[in-house]
Amino acid sequence: PPRKLTARDQKDWKIPPCISNWKNAKGYTIPLDKRLSADGRNLQDVAVNDKFAALSEDLYLAERKAREEIKTRNDMIRQRRVREEEVREQQLRDLAATARTQRAELATEAVVEGESAAD
Repeated sequence: PPRKLTARDQKDWKIPPCISNWKNAKGYTIPLDKRLSADGRNLQDVAVNDKFAALSEDLYLAERKAREEIKTRNDMIRQRRVREEEVREQQLRDLAATARTQRAELATEAVVEGESAAD
């Protein structure tokens, strides 16, 4: 080598031993940092794209808007059902009133016929 290896160079070139996350035939206690270094996840730098925050914000706003629209739609449906129920109840009241008047008319006719038959 053209120059002496420093401790940092040695550390950079150190390859971690193969440690399986699934098998441990000899039952050794393996520290977590060794297990994590074995799978190589931390060897890459995690770089989050700047547009991810914008996407996340847009998704949040879209979800909030959709929730508001669903809420207003459900409110309108509920109000329509209440109005339909009121109309139906009014129709039933009118029907009951006409039935009462018809029954009263029949009763008065029966009374009138009974009086005329008695005479």
